[in-house]
Amino acid sequence: MIKKEELVKIGQFAKPHGIKGEISLVTDYDLADISCDNPYIVCDMDGIPVPFFIDSYRQKSNTTTLVGFDGIDSEEKAKLFTGKQACIPADMLPLHDEDMPGWNSVTGYTVSDGKIGRIGLVTDIDDKTANILLAVDYKEKEILVPAALAITVDPERKTIEVALPEGFFEI
Repeated sequence: MIKKEELVKIGQFAKPHGIKGEISLVTDYDLADISCDNPYIVCDMDGIPVPFFIDSYRQKSNTTTLVGFDGIDSEEKAKLFTGKQACIPADMLPLHDEDMPGWNSVTGYTVSDGKIGRIGLVTDIDDKTANILLAVDYKEKEILVPAALAITVDPERKTIEVALPEGFFEI
């Protein structure tokens, strides 16, 4: 059984694309990176998390992927996804392997940058959008660091190394 607390939002469905059941998924994730032999996306249907197995996908733009699911073969069926969140289990995140946690379990990890050094501790995870943000305590102030900037995550040492762009703290 799929538990809601084990899911990570990766994006949101927009509208159907065409008449054969493809759906526009607004996401920053590359579906090819999902670590699973039979990848699926979980969608809340009437309060129940339901897996939909990916039949096909193709990149439409930097933030939009057209997705086809097994059994969704018409525009009418695809319309059921419009506006719904797209989630995957945390253990299917591209970052995940057998020894590495999903983003929801990195609270308390130390974040550092190769140039700056130690930044602070992860105090919270903001996964309300497709861009997962790490809330980091930096000099007694909370800053939000995009998880996409992570280079390495070491669960043994509870550290995350990021590559912050120049001028990050000036924003």
